[in-house]
Amino acid sequence: MLKTLEPRKYIFVFLFILLTSILSSCTEKISGIGNQYLRDTISTGLHSYSDTSGFTFRPILKQTVLASTGLSYELTRSSSELLLGSITGDVTSWVALKIPIFPDSVGQILADTLILRMRSPYHYGNPTNQVIDFNVYASIDGSVNDSTKFLSMSNLLPTPVGSFSSMTGADSLVNAVIPLDTGMLSHALRTASLALVLVPKPDMTTIRAFASLENGDNTFSPTLKLFTQKTPTDSVTLFTNPSNDFYVVSEGSPIPPGEFILRGSLAERERIVINIKNIRTQLQLNPLTTINSALLQVRSDPSYRTTSDVPLDTTGPSLAYIPNTSIADSGHAFVGFGTNSTVDTTLYSFQIRSNIENSLRVGDDSLVLELRAGFAFRTIAGSTVDVEDYTIDRWMIFGMNYTDPAKRPKLILTYSYLK
Repeated sequence: MLKTLEPRKYIFVFLFILLTSILSSCTEKISGIGNQYLRDTISTGLHSYSDTSGFTFRPILKQTVLASTGLSYELTRSSSELLLGSITGDVTSWVALKIPIFPDSVGQILADTLILRMRSPYHYGNPTNQVIDFNVYASIDGSVNDSTKFLSMSNLLPTPVGSFSSMTGADSLVNAVIPLDTGMLSHALRTASLALVLVPKPDMTTIRAFASLENGDNTFSPTLKLFTQKTPTDSVTLFTNPSNDFYVVSEGSPIPPGEFILRGSLAERERIVINIKNIRTQLQLNPLTTINSALLQVRSDPSYRTTSDVPLDTTGPSLAYIPNTSIADSGHAFVGFGTNSTVDTTLYSFQIRSNIENSLRVGDDSLVLELRAGFAFRTIAGSTVDVEDYTIDRWMIFGMNYTDPAKRPKLILTYSYLK
């Protein structure tokens, strides 16, 4: 005997059958709408540039930096060290110390002494030379100022006001206590134009580093010690620091044909302009192209490379991105230090994939970079600027006109896009 379902159970059965029917009809189907716009393959490309169709190179000399105040300042103004010495036929570095005014209220200046201290065993040049030998001259012609680029003996009084000599190993430090000729300086100490300039003697064929005002510890900063007397019974010893200090580098290196130089602290750089417009046209790239790799490669001439014994100076040259050549130095950005392999230690590569890809995205016609001997951020007059003041290293790089094409700079692009 069949059982009769209750009315509410009929409703449940009906809903179950309806749901089963709906689910069974939901078979996945791909619509044909828009098929003509689909690109289901990826096209890739590889191209290498080593001539002006891809980029151009030109030298840049940047001895001052521009702060946000609009004023220019000497490149090494805020360096943590003061580099002093000379390498025959290569480079010379002098130190300048701007001396503050001493008013009449300090009394008669009976004696004055300059005290310089080393904080790091920086050594550039002949590793066997331990001589630290220099004269101290006075400058009163105003040539030592915020934006000094160059100093010569014509800017100094002809007779030294002090000197220092020592034999100090490359891994050792020294404190230089230098009595100054008070008679020669007594009047100049009362003026705003006095500066002391340290000039290496010929037998100092290395460059060493004395601590600057910005060394991070005031106990190492350059100091002027004065013994003054207001009355016969009132004598005072004063200690003060220079109002400003920096060092000035002079280049002496001959540049071989077809090469260019990178020099730290003098900011001898190489400006690189990559022709994005021509690359875009030649390779038929669009803004959606993916740059998988963009290696900028330069090769150094090892016979002309010179570095200090500081570990950081053993890294490759650095590359900076210049987003706008018309704004202050604080507008630049660090890309990276060149990398190389143990197989080929003279070849340095920089990965600039993101820079080129971004230039394609926004439609730029060119990409501006700078090759430098180093890169560091400094604060000068409230502005953060990028400089290579911590090193005096020299690099010679084979240029675009070098006789051997295999040693010239190269840009290797690999790219892909939907097709």
